[in-house]
Amino acid sequence: MGPMDGYFPLQPDGRDMRPADKMAPEEESAGGSQVEGDPAGELTLIRAELTQISSRMLTKADTNQMVQELRGALWEELAGLRTDLTALEGRVEEVEATAQDCAQQHQATEMAVTRQGNLLLTKRRQVEDLENRSRRSNILVRGLPETDAAPLTSTLEALFQHILGAEAPDAIRF
Repeated sequence: MGPMDGYFPLQPDGRDMRPADKMAPEEESAGGSQVEGDPAGELTLIRAELTQISSRMLTKADTNQMVQELRGALWEELAGLRTDLTALEGRVEEVEATAQDCAQQHQATEMAVTRQGNLLLTKRRQVEDLENRSRRSNILVRGLPETDAAPLTSTLEALFQHILGAEAPDAIRF
């Protein structure tokens, strides 16, 4: 069955009204075989055949109806596509906005990490400097007791003068 078969109904006697194949053999008429040389009979057969063919032909109304149905189906499909396209546009805009927000957050995070790294480096240098300064003041002399008593100062002055081999020009600061 083809797309046009709905437009070719059956005749009241049950015969198919679709156009016959051009290569199909001709059917015999109900009145028997054709008689050659009978112009009235041939004319009657031709008229019947023409009537049958014209009844099977599409009319302008049939063609217009088919065009309207096709046009309606196309408009429905187009409306569906437009709806889908609008939905996709909305989703793309959301994704683009999210991507832009992520890029801004990433940039802010990178800047914060850079600042934290610089601050950490500065603090490490300060701690190292403080450690070095505290070590400079702490000279450990083995064998001397670590007390805060005053005789320790005079003992150290005597010890350093003995090591240096002469008297120190200035007093030693502790």
